[in-house]
Amino acid sequence: MVRSSIRNVGSFVANRLLSGIWVPVLVAVVLGAGLATALGLADRAGASAWVAGWGGVFDFGPEAAGDAVAALLTVQTAVLSLYFSITLIVLTLAAQSLGSRLVERWIAQVETRLTLAAWAGLVAWSLVAGTFALPDGTAEDTPRLTVVTGIALTLAALAALGSAYHRLARTAHVDTSIAGIGRDLATDREDWGIVDGPSTALPPDGVLAAPRSGYLGGIERQRLIDAARDAGGRVAYIVAEGAFVLEGAAYAHVWGGTDALREAVADATTLSDYRADRPTGPFAITLLAEIGARALSPSVNDPLTAASCADWIGHGIARRLRCEAGPHGWFTDDRDAPRLAIPATGVLEQATPYLTVLHRAARGHPFVAARLAEAYRGAARSARHAADRDRLATLIEEAEAAGRAEGPTRLERLLLEPDAPGDARMADAPLAAE
Repeated sequence: MVRSSIRNVGSFVANRLLSGIWVPVLVAVVLGAGLATALGLADRAGASAWVAGWGGVFDFGPEAAGDAVAALLTVQTAVLSLYFSITLIVLTLAAQSLGSRLVERWIAQVETRLTLAAWAGLVAWSLVAGTFALPDGTAEDTPRLTVVTGIALTLAALAALGSAYHRLARTAHVDTSIAGIGRDLATDREDWGIVDGPSTALPPDGVLAAPRSGYLGGIERQRLIDAARDAGGRVAYIVAEGAFVLEGAAYAHVWGGTDALREAVADATTLSDYRADRPTGPFAITLLAEIGARALSPSVNDPLTAASCADWIGHGIARRLRCEAGPHGWFTDDRDAPRLAIPATGVLEQATPYLTVLHRAARGHPFVAARLAEAYRGAARSARHAADRDRLATLIEEAEAAGRAEGPTRLERLLLEPDAPGDARMADAPLAAE
């Protein structure tokens, strides 16, 4: 995934390089080859004789060194091939059962990436070490330190392989992925200072435009609040987190401050080619709704997974509602001065269309519908603003109706007939099958 600061080219390059598996593997290969070269040269400089002085199994000759390197290369290549194949199989099965949008999260798992990198580095080490293990070499040129180090590293990698396989096997476990998304939502800070501030409709002193099209993947709130405080200015986004921004379109307005504040806004804002692997609130809830709807499909028929998604959806909505400033709210600095505004188009407005899909899938599953309704009730207790409470009341009503409705629910009518008068749509849309 391409995820980068809007302005900072270095950030763009770094995020592009670190977004996949191949960069750690490349680094490990270079380090492995370099380590083998350094150890081989050290052996020829006297380290080999030092290791031979330990006696016993450490005092081996050139032919034994060559056999040892060949054996290590065989083991390392076999393990690397096996782990890579299993990784592909697990990711394929998990994508089929949970959805392809979660693949980016699994690829980003540190343990998987480091395991592949470690074994690739060991293979590179063995290939280079083989050039020092000459069968017709002298005893002084025998790469004893190189071989001993390679055996030790391979044993350590084998010891860690059990944990890596355990983590990889749990990748396809649906509850692990659901809980992982929920834990990501739990990292959102809640203790923001919020006040009603100046209107964001006032003419701005500066307008920031997107240099390319993409999703507004994240906003570093505290960094922007501090920058606006230091510059004596204010920043208001006119595009919500997770929304798609066209190239050249404005995404933020600035009042006061200096060029440094405008640069800080660009640096603290990320654009992604697609929605982030560590998702923002609305997209995380979208993923949970998608997993839940898939679980309720006739081919899967797993209502317990859908119920788990419902629980974490309620958790996610509650967390995000405590982080939103509302239609006229501004996030404040440590002096309670308004510094940052983000559109009131929040988690509920963005996630509602996808929750509707889950409601439709929950028809005929009263247990899941009841869990959804209870999740919304719990989230309503965290809502700061009346508009959010009203929308949650509608979601509660829709979730309760979904367990018994066979035709379009009220919320679906609202979405499917956007041009109809609101009162008529509300009056005509049945809450349940008559």
